[in-house]
Amino acid sequence: MSRRWWLALLPVLALVCCVTGLAVGALAYAPLRERVLALLGLRPQILAAEMVPDDAILYISLSYNLQAQPGYETIRRAYLENPEVQRALKEWKDQLKKESEIDFDADIAPWIGPEIGLALFSTSPEALEQGRLPLALLIASRDHQKADAFLGRLRQLAEKEGGRVEARAHRGRSYQLLVSKEPQSPPLAIGRLGEFVVIAVTEEAFQRVADRAAGQGQSITASPRFRKVIQTLPAQSVMIAYLDYRELQKLFREALPRLQPGAPDPESVLGAQAPILQAVEGAGFAVELQAQGLRLQSIAVIDRAKVPQDLRASLDAPPISEALLGRIPENAFGFFQAARIGQGLRQSLEILRRNPEARRQLQDMEAALGIRLEEDLLAWMTGDLILAALPAPAGTPPEIPVGVSLWIGTDQPEAARAGLERMEDALAMMGVQVEESTRGRQAFRIVTAPTGERILAYTVDPEAVQMVFPADAFEGYYRPARAITGNPRFREIREQLPRQISSLFFLDTLALWDQIERWIPGAERATFREKVRPFLDPIRGIGIAGEATQGAEIQRGVLFIRIAPPGS
Repeated sequence: MSRRWWLALLPVLALVCCVTGLAVGALAYAPLRERVLALLGLRPQILAAEMVPDDAILYISLSYNLQAQPGYETIRRAYLENPEVQRALKEWKDQLKKESEIDFDADIAPWIGPEIGLALFSTSPEALEQGRLPLALLIASRDHQKADAFLGRLRQLAEKEGGRVEARAHRGRSYQLLVSKEPQSPPLAIGRLGEFVVIAVTEEAFQRVADRAAGQGQSITASPRFRKVIQTLPAQSVMIAYLDYRELQKLFREALPRLQPGAPDPESVLGAQAPILQAVEGAGFAVELQAQGLRLQSIAVIDRAKVPQDLRASLDAPPISEALLGRIPENAFGFFQAARIGQGLRQSLEILRRNPEARRQLQDMEAALGIRLEEDLLAWMTGDLILAALPAPAGTPPEIPVGVSLWIGTDQPEAARAGLERMEDALAMMGVQVEESTRGRQAFRIVTAPTGERILAYTVDPEAVQMVFPADAFEGYYRPARAITGNPRFREIREQLPRQISSLFFLDTLALWDQIERWIPGAERATFREKVRPFLDPIRGIGIAGEATQGAEIQRGVLFIRIAPPGS
């Protein structure tokens, strides 16, 4: 098969993953307890995992039983009933039919089952060097006759493209090897193994699945690392993924000298951080459809016993202080907050200074600027860091699309003023000037470039150091009358994130879409409104948070996308 044919087939399979499941109802009955629970949406769909060897590096499973998800109605109303989305999907399917000569509705939809699995198997550095990636796609079949007809259609298309089709057998299971006329294109192995249609990028990958279908070896579900990851993720998920990070690191170390001769080994590049990454046993994520939108939870399993004692503190994540959220204006496009920024930066500097060359460069920089990073700057950074993007104030030059405000929490304002004065002295050597100004009772300082341009303004108060760009926006950004905590979209998203969080990212997408539309000129604005916004408008906000932990084996992060149907 030609590369064009294969590239055309991939979107077809992607379309299967993303769309068909929304129309699949009650599926083939199986008397096994776990299968029934999976079909009811009460367990992750990992039935295909039984056919994946236990040394697989990556496994992804997608469940099609979306009707059992709490957020199915939200997705249906927001996208499946959206005329613009329906039109785009129809055009996409028509184009796929033209490119690949596969009719999605006739050739794929009638047999597609409740689950798709994607597996990447362990391999050798030699195979990677030759471009042989052992990847297998497993698609559940609910009509084996129609599934076999689809495989026959693939064989016909391969021959039409000038490829060669070879009949093969392994463990008593027949399959076909589709060999492209283009030498650089890897052969595909296709066949049905029991309830799954299997399409593998290499013949070895197909045979690995056939071995498991014949009951040979252990499946990935028997792996302790796999079980630990999957059991930690939410049970009611439409998609799960597992990564055997330990095996991935091993393969990477072995393959790197062949793939990139002369490249430094990963341990030397990572330096003191290497032991932390080496302690990661596995990782994974799960996607849930909630009534308010889509939630993705990601985890990493860390063997803390393998982390040196002096590095274990860097694994712990203190909670953010939500009191500082009252300093962010309600109309902010978005912001990022990290807990106890000074503590985190000190830990990073301590690790960095263990490298002799990095330690020398830091010493040279401190000598040139006349400051001491830890004593003059980091010592007073006792609170959180917040960086927010805000609407630019009226009168701002058009080349400045947004304003920015930075807060660094502190309970040592006098030390902060002293440290920043030393920074002003260092900047003065470069021609930068700083002058005092006031707004009401609040004094602040304006930093001016050698060109005379006012760069930013900053102030120190009992709670935080605040820096504002552009400088003229200080009055509007300092202690706003209405804070982000009153933004309804922020409140909705915060409720979906962990109670104790160590970092927080929020994006008010609804406000951002409006602002982007205002930035777009003339006729292009109408095109954006008609062709793009129907896809964007249901997305009202995005939140990402890291869970605050102390001494935990599991590190967790959560992403939530607030989705609201039109008119809601």
